[in-house]
Amino acid sequence: MPTTRYYTPRRRRRRHRKALFFALLLLICAAIIACVIIFWPRPVREPKNTESSVESMEIFTEESSTEVSEISEEPSLPESELDSTVEDVSELSEESGIPAMAYQYDAPVPESEPVGEDYFKDALFIGDSRTQGFILYAGLADTTFYADKGLSVDKVFTKQIVSEGESTLTVSDALAQHQGEFKKVYLMFGVNELGWNYPEIFRDDYRKVVDQVKQTQPDAQVYVQSILPVSKEKSDSSDIYNMDRVNLFNDLLKEMAADAEVYYVDVAAGVSDENRYLPADASTDGVHLNKPYCQKWLEYLETHTVPVE
Repeated sequence: MPTTRYYTPRRRRRRHRKALFFALLLLICAAIIACVIIFWPRPVREPKNTESSVESMEIFTEESSTEVSEISEEPSLPESELDSTVEDVSELSEESGIPAMAYQYDAPVPESEPVGEDYFKDALFIGDSRTQGFILYAGLADTTFYADKGLSVDKVFTKQIVSEGESTLTVSDALAQHQGEFKKVYLMFGVNELGWNYPEIFRDDYRKVVDQVKQTQPDAQVYVQSILPVSKEKSDSSDIYNMDRVNLFNDLLKEMAADAEVYYVDVAAGVSDENRYLPADASTDGVHLNKPYCQKWLEYLETHTVPVE
């Protein structure tokens, strides 16, 4: 006969706990397996032709570096195109009204290519008796002159010397009447002012003349000519007409010309000897130039011009 087993309450509880333990263990194992299935990394397919892709990248890198090297060593435009680009920039600078290089007004006009007598057809010369001698001997037949013996910077506005039909005008009025007619204006003053007690007044009055010229002849180049030298004999014998005074007044002229932005042309250099005196054979009175030296004066002006912008 089969044996009948009887379980006591204690044995039942022990068996129940064991069943619970195995059930919990199975549940934990199932959870672990599920996590493994969900989170297990999937294999990643490598791209086809990997080696060829790397090679093409290396080739591209080499070509790119070569191109960069070439760009850094050589301009990207041919020289002819670069030249035209520079010209375009220069033209743009001119159109904008900005000069490529500012003129140095504090220095005398430098030597330039010679011009002919036609250059002075639209010029006006204003000055004293020295300018009168220049008119007589230089041979500029088609050039306009406003000149008179004893004319000084203060008399430009008061002394009537310019004949206009039946009228005689001051230089100032004549400039206004011929508004904008001249393209170059040459000024020569100073010999009659050497005796002034206050040289600064000469500079200031000269500036007024320059301003009047610029106002009435706005398109003209204004040349302030240096005071011509006197001979050594004249300089040694005169308290007024001597080179110390001439040099002092010329320094003031250079200062004024730079401030007014007009051209200072050192015509004295064209007629002086090695010591900056007027040579003895250049004049009968040591002040006014004879014909050969008036022609030297003209030659200096012809080789010291400023190109029109």
